[in-house]
Amino acid sequence: MISAKITRRQLQFLEAVVKLYKETGLPVSYKDIASRLGVSRWTSYDILQELYKKGFLSVKYRPVGGPGRSEILYEPTEDAIERVESANLFAPITTMGKWFVEIQKKIEKLSVDSAINFVYDHIKNEQNSLIVLLYTLALTIILTKVFNVELREMVNLKAIFNSNTYAPAVLMFFVESIYGILEKNKDSEKIKLDLSEFNKLEEIVRKFRDSSSQVSPSFQDRILKLLSALI
Repeated sequence: MISAKITRRQLQFLEAVVKLYKETGLPVSYKDIASRLGVSRWTSYDILQELYKKGFLSVKYRPVGGPGRSEILYEPTEDAIERVESANLFAPITTMGKWFVEIQKKIEKLSVDSAINFVYDHIKNEQNSLIVLLYTLALTIILTKVFNVELREMVNLKAIFNSNTYAPAVLMFFVESIYGILEKNKDSEKIKLDLSEFNKLEEIVRKFRDSSSQVSPSFQDRILKLLSALI
């Protein structure tokens, strides 16, 4: 990960590049960023060039007009996406750990149905993919305590967490496994989920799947290491 310092102004421009790039899937023009942020084209160009020199953007060229003329375009690097994601919530992993533990403490005081409702209410309109992942994983960890016996029979979860497997795949396996057990036990005396709550649970899992693809693998690897310490 790039350790270069970034000013608040530069971060504003980097966020705009990342957002526009995710919306279109195409390299971004400094003119588009200027229009989006309401600044001059030259200001936009200068700041994007600074971000390029720091390694947060890569450059491409698109032919325009006559021979030999081209327009400069920018793509965010993985480090840029990670920097924006972490800046939107919390940068240092220690702070993330503290936040995550606090959420766990709130959830573990609730019944299973109340915990599902709590997480659903917090993520149903959430646009920050990282927050969606963390709320879902906090709920999942609490549910591992409910289904601890079933999990031990299925897999050595600790061994998988400590393996070198691709982090997004491990997190997806973790969530899908515990929610699969929950579905199997939804009518048991221990759970007793009604249809409304089970539909919310399915929506949580669906949003987790969608959000997972929006959070960089390197940041998911950090989350995996945090979960490994908590499981």
